[in-house]
Amino acid sequence: MNIAVIGAGSWGTAFGRYLSLQGHRVRVFGRNPDKIRLINQTHQNSEYLPGIELPPDMVFSSRIEEVVAEADLLINAISSQYIREQYGAFKDVIAKDLPIINLSKGIELRSLKLIHQVFREIYPDNPYAALSGPSHAEEVAIDMPTTLVVASADEDLAHLVQSLSSRSIRIYRSNDLLGVETGGALKNIIALAVGVSDGIGFGDNTQAAIMTRGMAEIMRMGAMLGAKTETFLGLSGFGDLIVTCTSRHSRNRRCGRLIGQGMSVKQATEQVGMVVEGIRTMEAAQALANQLGIDMPLTKALYDIIHEGASIADTIIELMERDYKREFIL
Repeated sequence: MNIAVIGAGSWGTAFGRYLSLQGHRVRVFGRNPDKIRLINQTHQNSEYLPGIELPPDMVFSSRIEEVVAEADLLINAISSQYIREQYGAFKDVIAKDLPIINLSKGIELRSLKLIHQVFREIYPDNPYAALSGPSHAEEVAIDMPTTLVVASADEDLAHLVQSLSSRSIRIYRSNDLLGVETGGALKNIIALAVGVSDGIGFGDNTQAAIMTRGMAEIMRMGAMLGAKTETFLGLSGFGDLIVTCTSRHSRNRRCGRLIGQGMSVKQATEQVGMVVEGIRTMEAAQALANQLGIDMPLTKALYDIIHEGASIADTIIELMERDYKREFIL
């Protein structure tokens, strides 16, 4: 197939490399002509995946027309907060029947919408699927075994995406687009909180508590949005939560750890050096929780620490001294 990848960061590059090695014709769009020229010359994306050799027939371009020409699939790897602006500019060059496969995770801050809802507003006629699950670009780029889940209302598209599986990537199917995208977005918030707890010196007990009670918040939000409970027990739920909260590759955990050690959000994100989706998603999730009347104490606590300047020590005491309740009340 001819596959257009939009976004030349770590995930777009890693997944594009994977598809190219599977025999597909891959074109990757990036905005910076100088960086694109260097990648094509060296066959490496040294800014995001240093040391990873890219196939010589995997072509990068800063011209969207060149990337989407003759494309059978479009893979989105642009950060969630920039999708509306970027794809709005592409509207005249992307065919109305071109299937869109989304790799990004988040909630748009300006509208409080999930990514499939944003794409639906821009491209109402294009078939759409979300590909999610526990998958760091750094490991996909060296062909470590990885499992993903594709969610779509279009069963034919879901089967097509599943056919991209190989010995190194196994893809499952789901029809719960709301659940898959909600889990993928909100786990970044919980990873930030786990990072903060690590940064201030808390141990495994605390991190396990944050992950478990964090999943309760994710499921609570998912239920309110209409997602299926069982989705959160799968790859896009607990699977993605585990890898993002525990991995050395996790930007969100790393950013939270730096904040816990005393850095400002600006200092921490600059040191991470790449987009930290959890920061903006946390703002969107807190606003959405307020709008829908959902109790999300961990999300609110993190929001208060990062945006309201609340004391970490005082916030932890408030969390621990809340009213007692049954564990499984969502």
